[in-house]
Amino acid sequence: MSLPAVLLAGLLASACTTRTVPLPPPVVQSLSAPDADGMVRVRGLCHEGASVAVLNEASLEGAITSSPDTHCDSSCAWEARIRADEDDPLRVWQFFETESSLQVVVPGR
Repeated sequence: MSLPAVLLAGLLASACTTRTVPLPPPVVQSLSAPDADGMVRVRGLCHEGASVAVLNEASLEGAITSSPDTHCDSSCAWEARIRADEDDPLRVWQFFETESSLQVVVPGR
C-alpha cells in the first residue's frame, strides 16, 4: 500500500471515532405559543450527552440546554424556554462539547 493510501486510511479511521462530526438537528416535538411573559417552550429529543441550542433569529437571543436523561441513545428528552414573538423564526441544533470552549466563573459582589 502506498504512503498516501495509508495516510488516507488513517484519517478516515480517526474521523469515524471523533465526536466533532456534525450531528443532525434534534427532533422538535412541540413548540408553544408565547405565554404572558413572552416566553415559548420548545421540547424534543436529542442524542445522549449533546447540548441543544435554540436561537431566535429575529432577536438574536438564545438558550442552550441538555437532557438530564442517560442511557437514551438518540431519544433523550430536552426542553428550552426562550423569549419569542408570534411568527419569530427559531433555529435549533445539537452539538457535543468542543475543546475550543472556555469556562468562566461569575465573580461575587
